Amino acid sequence: MNSAIALVLIFVFASALRDVYFGEIFQRLDIFAVVLTAFSLTTAIFLALIAVRGRRQFRAMAGAWREIVLTNLGTAMAWLSYFFALKLLEPAVVNMLHMGIGPVALVLLNRAGLHISGPAVVRKSELVIQGAIFLSLAALAGIVLLELSRLGGRSLAENASGIALALASGIVISLTTDVTKRLHNKGVSAEGVLAVRFILIVLIAAPVVIFGGGGKPPLPIETLWPVAAASLSLMVLPLYALQLGVARTSAISAWVVLSLSPAAVFAAEALDGRLTHSPFTLTAILIYSALVLSANLARRFEAAAPGPGYLSLWMHRLRSRQ
Repeated sequence: MNSAIALVLIFVFASALRDVYFGEIFQRLDIFAVVLTAFSLTTAIFLALIAVRGRRQFRAMAGAWREIVLTNLGTAMAWLSYFFALKLLEPAVVNMLHMGIGPVALVLLNRAGLHISGPAVVRKSELVIQGAIFLSLAALAGIVLLELSRLGGRSLAENASGIALALASGIVISLTTDVTKRLHNKGVSAEGVLAVRFILIVLIAAPVVIFGGGGKPPLPIETLWPVAAASLSLMVLPLYALQLGVARTSAISAWVVLSLSPAAVFAAEALDGRLTHSPFTLTAILIYSALVLSANLARRFEAAAPGPGYLSLWMHRLRSRQ
């Protein structure tokens, strides 16, 4: 196994543990307190990193302030939606809905003439595969609404809200693709993007925590340190590993590995005592994973075809991912 694939795998498995950990902890602690801890830590680390390694990044950021504002809006909406979905649904369901709806939304927008990262060639085979992926997502949503998933005890309204939030998080993060790409084009590095894209979500979470609007007490000191450690090991470092891995391997290789993400989350759910085994969720995840794997392998031939292709558009989303 080469180092690039290993880096992407680190992201996949760490993200699986992150989703299960936060899905459980959101039942006990204020979401906004966890958000404030996680993203203020991420912002501080990467701001310090670019301050030490290259202060000229700050000049590049000053020239891209509009893109930074838009990226912050999209990031805050996506992550808050994702975390609230984790509070309501089992982590594997949230992960699959979030991961799966992005390419479906991009293909539909492209067919409608709305190009997020420039026009892309969408072939009939692409439409068929994305249509099948959409059906797998719809089937998973049905499993949740019928209370056949691993997390029971939720009302119909809670399950429907969780589904909507998970889908919204995937769509919104996809729509920030072009903005993040423009940041890179203006000279802002991957470290620079991670240093500035969470500022708004920190500013939203801080007053909620300070004034007690989150519905639960702020993090006690004995809980603060585990959350901070989990944020560092399961969010900050994996995000950086993903950036490095994507830069060093092919698009196909990266997405073949990332297609394992929902299955990895499902496996990690064994660590959460709230969850019971659901063959229905597992079946939906396996079908989805097979479809994504087939799509990625089929795109192996796209580089030789005329036109920019859909893969190049989707890879911009990978590079800007969370």
